Amino acid sequence: MSVTDTALRESLKALRLSGMLETLDARLIQAHGGELGHLDFLQVLCQDEITRRETVAFQRRLQKAKFEQQVTLEEFDFAASPKLPAAQIRDLAALRWLHAGESAIPFGPVLTDFGASG
Repeated sequence: MSVTDTALRESLKALRLSGMLETLDARLIQAHGGELGHLDFLQVLCQDEITRRETVAFQRRLQKAKFEQQVTLEEFDFAASPKLPAAQIRDLAALRWLHAGESAIPFGPVLTDFGASG
C-alpha cells in the first residue's frame, strides 16, 4: 500500500464514504490493470458509494416497517394462494407498463393470507 493509497483511505473515512472504502482495493486493481481510466475509476467508486447508501436506506426502511415476514416476489409461494394471478403479478413487477408511460391500478379483494410459509 502506497502513501497515496493510505491518504485516500483516510480521506474516504473522514468523508464517511465507506462504500468507496469497501471496494477501493478491487477498484485499484482494476485501475492498475488498465481496466479503468481515471474518470471511470472515479465513476465506479461513486457508484459503489451510491449502491451502499441505497442498500443501507432500504434495509433501514424494512426494519422500520416491522413486517412480520419478509418475502420477495421470487420467494413468494403462489401455489399456496391459487387465486392470485402469478403471471400478471410478475408481469407488473417487470415494470414494462411504467416504461411505456402507462398506469397500473391493482384492485380486488383483500387477502389475509398471502401464501408465505412460516
